Formats: sequence, C-alpha cells, structure tokens
Amino acid sequence: MLEIEYDLQETDLTALTEHQLQEKEEFQKILKRHEITFPAVLSFIAAFVGFFYGNLPGAIYIAIIAILWHYLTPYTIRRSARSRALKLYSTEDRAKLMGRYKLRIEPQVLMVIHGKEEEPIPWGDVIRIDVTKRHVFIYLDLDMAITIPRKKVKGDLDKFLKIANKRIAEFST
Repeated sequence: MLEIEYDLQETDLTALTEHQLQEKEEFQKILKRHEITFPAVLSFIAAFVGFFYGNLPGAIYIAIIAILWHYLTPYTIRRSARSRALKLYSTEDRAKLMGRYKLRIEPQVLMVIHGKEEEPIPWGDVIRIDVTKRHVFIYLDLDMAITIPRKKVKGDLDKFLKIANKRIAEFST
C-alpha cells in the first residue's frame, strides 16, 4: 500500500489552530481592523496634523506609526495565537506528539504509525482533507486533524492525497 513519512515538530503543532483561525470571520474582522482601519485613522490624523497645524515632523511621526501598525500588529496577533495554542500542550504531550510519523493507506483504514504504536483509523471516520501552502490536514473531527508538514514528507504526497480522497468519498456514502 501507499505510504508517506514525515517528522512533526513543535511549530507544526499549532498549524491546525492557525488554519482554523484564518477561516473564522471574527478573526478576519480583527485583522482587518488592525491592518486597515486603525492605520487609516492614524493616516487621517497625520494629514490633519500636517495640513492644519503645519507640524510636518509630527505628521511624519504619526504616519510612521500607522505604517508600523499596519505591518506589525497582525504579526503580533498571529504570534500571540500561536503561543496560546502551544500552551494547550503540556511538555509531556509535546514530546509524545512530536517525532516521525508514517501514514499508510490500506483498503479499509488509514494506518497511523508513530514510534512503535500503530493506530488504524477507519475511512468512515475521516471527514475531509484540507491542503494549504505549508500543511495538509486530515480531519477526524471538526477540531481534530492529523497535521502533515508538506516540506518534510518523504513519499508521493500528491498520489497519497488523491487515493485518500477517493477512499473518503467511497466510505462517506
């Protein structure tokens, strides 16, 4: 059967949380507010200070703050979310979850091999597969997925995903 192998690291543990946040409308509103709205208001204030008060250095200072706010605040928000997601895992959990994984497609199950443990997951329990630029998520529940870092995969990931999607479609009906 077809098999892929990869190493899961600490940075990959938060990938699912980050992926789910990107899909949430509330999170997108917060990012938009910090990327567009606040810098626009600060830019308006900078123009007001520059034109009506004639304080060009003050206007430049406020404009620089608007630019920095636009670029740095969303980065800080994402970093904070990543940090909070990592706090959900104890040191023991992190050590247990990280390491080398093998996923093998079998006729009735997806076999997950981590260390000496083998866990068969029936194809009927797999909800869907999401593919992003950096990760692949095999959803087992709405908030639980197998995370696969794309750059670290040994084996034919595209073929694996194609066959896995076929199996999911077969067993979901």
